[in-house]
Amino acid sequence: MDKLQSAQLQVVLPGTRASFRRRLMGAMEELVVAPGAFFLGMDDARAYEEGTRSVDGSTKSFAGAGATGLGAAFGFEPRSVVLSPRRAYVSGELWAKGEREKLAYFRDGSGPDGFTLALLFFLHEGGVLFGLAGLERRPVDGEFGEEDRKALEALAPFAVAGARAQLQYDELSREAAALRALGKVSGIVYVIDRDAKRVVWAADREHGVDWDEDVRPIEEQLVEAAEQSLAARTRGDPLPTPPALPNGTLAAVAKLDGDPVFAGGRCVVLRVEAPKRAAPMEGLSRREREIARLLVAGYSGVNVAAISGLSENTVRTYVRRLYAKLAVNNRADLVRKLVSPEPSASTVPSSQVAPTPDSSLAHGDDMLD
Repeated sequence: MDKLQSAQLQVVLPGTRASFRRRLMGAMEELVVAPGAFFLGMDDARAYEEGTRSVDGSTKSFAGAGATGLGAAFGFEPRSVVLSPRRAYVSGELWAKGEREKLAYFRDGSGPDGFTLALLFFLHEGGVLFGLAGLERRPVDGEFGEEDRKALEALAPFAVAGARAQLQYDELSREAAALRALGKVSGIVYVIDRDAKRVVWAADREHGVDWDEDVRPIEEQLVEAAEQSLAARTRGDPLPTPPALPNGTLAAVAKLDGDPVFAGGRCVVLRVEAPKRAAPMEGLSRREREIARLLVAGYSGVNVAAISGLSENTVRTYVRRLYAKLAVNNRADLVRKLVSPEPSASTVPSSQVAPTPDSSLAHGDDMLD
C-alpha cells in the first residue's frame, strides 16, 4: 500500500471527532513532511476553540484564541472558498507576507512556534465548508511546493467524506446521549460544560440551530439557568416556576457527567420549550367569538344575525372588527386562520359545533353577504 492509499484509509475510518482530527493530521503528515499540523473543526462558529494543533510531535492549544471562528482567525469569508474546486493552497497564494502575520491564527498560533510557511487544506464539498486543516514549516524546513499541494488535493475527496460521516456520527451520538439523560428530546436541547461554562452542543429538530443567533447571545443565561436548576434540585427545593429564557422556558434539566461523546466532561443537558403562540380566538371578545364561530360554521350573514339576535348591520360591524384583529381580508382567510391556527390546535367537524362561543370551529363555504 502506497502513502496516498494509507492516508486515504486513515481519514475514512470511523471514530470520535477527536480521533478524526488526529487521523486527518496524521494523514497529511504522511503525505507531506512538516513539523506542524492543525485542524480547525467542522463548525465555523466554534472551529477555533475546538481546534487541534501538533507542533514537533506534541499537541498544543490555541492560546488566547477564545471563540474565534475560521473567518476571523484566517481573515476570509468562509463561504468564499467553496466557490473554487481547489482545496489546497500554499499560504503565499492567499495572503501577502505582511498581512498573514497580523491574522489571529498566524499571530497567536504558529508565530510563537517559528512557523512562517503554511499549506492550507480547505475541506469543502457541495457548497459546504466542513473545516480547515493545514501543515506548517519553519524557514529552515524549506518552502511548500506544487507537489505538496497536489498531494493534499488527492487526499481531499476522502477527507471530505470522512468529515461528512463524522458530522453525522457526532449528531447521532450526542442526541442519543441527551435522550438517555432526559428521556425525551423535543424543543431546543443544549448541552453545557459546567466547568468551561459554555454550550458545547445544541439541537432543534424542527427549526435547526444557528450558533451565532441561537446560542451565543444567550449562552450566559443558559449556563446560569442550568446552575440555578441544579442547585434547587440539590437543596430539594424545586423552583416554583421554571427559569425563563429569551427563547422559551426551561422544561427539563439533567446531569450528563463523564460521557465520552462530550469528552468526559462535567456537563448538564437542558431542554427548552419555545413559548406557545396564543390561538387567534384568545384575542377576541365573547361576542366576537360567537360571531366568528357561526361564520366559520358556514352560516350566512343573515343567519348569523338571526341566531345571535343582532341586526345585520351590527353583524357587519363585528365582521370588520374580526378581519382587522385577525389580519384577514375575507371569509376564506378567516376560516383558514381559525380552523388551523397552530399545528397543535384541535378541530372538529361542523356537526359537533356547540352553541357556546368557545366551541371548536368547522369549515364552511358560504360567504358573508
